[in-house]
Amino acid sequence: MRGEGCELVAEDGQRLIDGLAGLWTVNLGHSREDLVRAAHAQLQTLPYAATFGGVSSPPAIELAERIAGLAPPGLSGVFFASGGSEANETAIKLARRHWVRQGKPGKSVILAHDRGYHGLAGVTTTATRLGPYHTEFGVAAPDVLEVPAPYAYRCPAGVPCDPGSCPVCQGRALEEKVEELGAERVAAVIVEPVFGSGGVIVPPPGYLARLREICDRHEVLLIADEVITGFGRTGTWFGCDHDGVVPDLLTFAKGVTSGYVPLGGVVVADELWDELRDPARRPGYLMHGFTHSGHPVACAVALANIDAIESEGLLERVQSAAGTLAASIAPLRDHREVGEIRQAGLMVGIELVCDRETRQRWPVEAERGRRAAAAAREAGLLTRGLLDDVLCLAPPFTISDEQLRRSVEILGDAIAATEDLHSREAS
Repeated sequence: MRGEGCELVAEDGQRLIDGLAGLWTVNLGHSREDLVRAAHAQLQTLPYAATFGGVSSPPAIELAERIAGLAPPGLSGVFFASGGSEANETAIKLARRHWVRQGKPGKSVILAHDRGYHGLAGVTTTATRLGPYHTEFGVAAPDVLEVPAPYAYRCPAGVPCDPGSCPVCQGRALEEKVEELGAERVAAVIVEPVFGSGGVIVPPPGYLARLREICDRHEVLLIADEVITGFGRTGTWFGCDHDGVVPDLLTFAKGVTSGYVPLGGVVVADELWDELRDPARRPGYLMHGFTHSGHPVACAVALANIDAIESEGLLERVQSAAGTLAASIAPLRDHREVGEIRQAGLMVGIELVCDRETRQRWPVEAERGRRAAAAAREAGLLTRGLLDDVLCLAPPFTISDEQLRRSVEILGDAIAATEDLHSREAS
């Protein structure tokens, strides 16, 4: 298989529109010469440098400054990791360490949303609140507790849901959890601006701002997981920009290099960053890091990636393409098996149901989403059926309007082509 722009070419020669951008990742498309040249030049200059013991490299230093400049104000430090799971694992450790430094070691609980995905490392596996990721791996990590997701279509507070008054969508359910546990026990809340792998669940406007208010009131840190949404996926540099929210810790990965080389990290609020740089304050030096943190080749590619987003106006392109996508996909709302379509920028989730009136899901054995995705692949579109039969589209930012419309056409045809099959099997 090889990649060319917004397409993948299979071994048998079939061309597939990459409707997933790899895995919400290849934001600038495949086989870009500028990113390849950046990697090649850095490999010839300095292929590796560790970031332990005060050592770094020019690309890592420059990239940290660049990311801090793009992040919300008040976030000035960058701690590099190798990917999203490491980034979120690091953010959770830094949050807990902050409270140790504040003389409050009992503040260790992490509140994670139902249907949130935050990685598959140690603590992050438990923070990922999707059941299938927990089976067969033994005991869950301690002090990671669940709060309800602002999932209006299937709101745990009741359906139909009015986000303007709903206790979940307004954050009251989360605040009640903090009060139930006692704020003296809660270290941080972690949240995705858009819940990606959990079903492209788009919180109502203002939800993140409400969480910020709650966290401030109870002295709890806010972690924004921007692994999917960061670096332009929703049309702004970061998803939390839409609500004007400044988190205490902001994690990133995937789109920072468009997936060409693995890289992730945490952007850290000034207060926490000052703590990290002051070894005289107990508990002393930060005993945490990864072999490939701040890898110079990855950082060089990330710098070229950011340059391209800026010089080619790709944030504006995402905003424009999002309008094209919304208009193209609107007719699918009338399909008898489409329960809801959710969109944020170039992220769309199409939730398939077997009964629109009751919102009843298909039985797991029907594999409704997987079969529709397989039919789409046969017709030339690579997509994915997420948990609970949610089909997603998240193409590269460089996709043409024609390719975008063709992607939606293929997806609609795939849903229709597999409809009767599923109806027969369900009966």
